[in-house]
Amino acid sequence: MSTQQLTTEAMSLPLSERVSLAQTLWQSIDEDIADSEERDAVREAIHRDQELSTGAVIGRTHEEVMQAARRAIGCV
Repeated sequence: MSTQQLTTEAMSLPLSERVSLAQTLWQSIDEDIADSEERDAVREAIHRDQELSTGAVIGRTHEEVMQAARRAIGCV
């Protein structure tokens, strides 16, 4: 059966069954993602949050970030 046929069949299911199918598919995808990459990203996010919370680094406003980006690409 082709992906298109599977999709057509799945779309004809009642809403509750489509939700269940979608959750099952998403969980199977999530299991295939490299856990170490996700852990590294979460670890980095926690580290950056701690730096901001303790004042070790000072955050920038959206406008400051956008101005720096414009300067970096020569749009100022």
